[in-house]
Amino acid sequence: MKPRSLLCLITLCSTFSFLSVPSAMAGIDTSAKDKVPPVNYVQGMIWKRLDLADFTLNGTVHSDKTKKSYPISLLTKGHELVYAFKDQPLQIRVVLNPGVFTVEKRTSSSAAWGPVASADRAHSILDTDITYEDLGIDFMNWDDVVPVGTDSIKTLPAYVFEAKPGPNDHSHFAKVRYWVSSQYWCFLRVDGLNAKGQTVKRVEAQDVIKIGKYSIFKQMKVANMMPDRNDIASSTTFIDIDGDTSHEGSGLKE
Repeated sequence: MKPRSLLCLITLCSTFSFLSVPSAMAGIDTSAKDKVPPVNYVQGMIWKRLDLADFTLNGTVHSDKTKKSYPISLLTKGHELVYAFKDQPLQIRVVLNPGVFTVEKRTSSSAAWGPVASADRAHSILDTDITYEDLGIDFMNWDDVVPVGTDSIKTLPAYVFEAKPGPNDHSHFAKVRYWVSSQYWCFLRVDGLNAKGQTVKRVEAQDVIKIGKYSIFKQMKVANMMPDRNDIASSTTFIDIDGDTSHEGSGLKE
């Protein structure tokens, strides 16, 4: 395993599918719950994979709902990610320190970083389907996490967990269900659930490309879901990465 991965479907980061299935739990083998490794072990393996390579990923964020497209550079290094919108006065920084993940924003590269208030974490970013909470992956730090079973995402075997926020976790989801690759120890899918257990948000990688020695996502799809329509998306936002213009070196400090 490489000491640093480029991006491991996390933070989003993330995509949503249009497949219609009988229920949100369809495909999950709940009888295999006892075969799932302990939560602390899986979290430790994920944490190792969140040590990101020093890279600049260029691409676009585009919304099917608004038909708007925003050029972006995604800078990664260590446990820091910076989403720099090229034609908007907005940069977002996510810092994945053990136990404490922070999300900050600023209006330009010369401005000071400021925290995103808890009340603003559910707000849409530039009227897309992506929110600040989606980028922060705080569910990794919640105390109430239980195994659900095993599943397969795009032919990759996965362990499935559910995390429930505590009173001080400031999430607008009642639960977060997430799929972790049993081979690569990265997120394959992340679902946000409402109080009825229905999927209202999904994040999932759509395609992968090779840049040098690294495999990275080519497209991420983030969607708001129709909770009563069996996993049908009501709107989607895509993050597309251009492999030809992306390169090693981010300019971020350790």
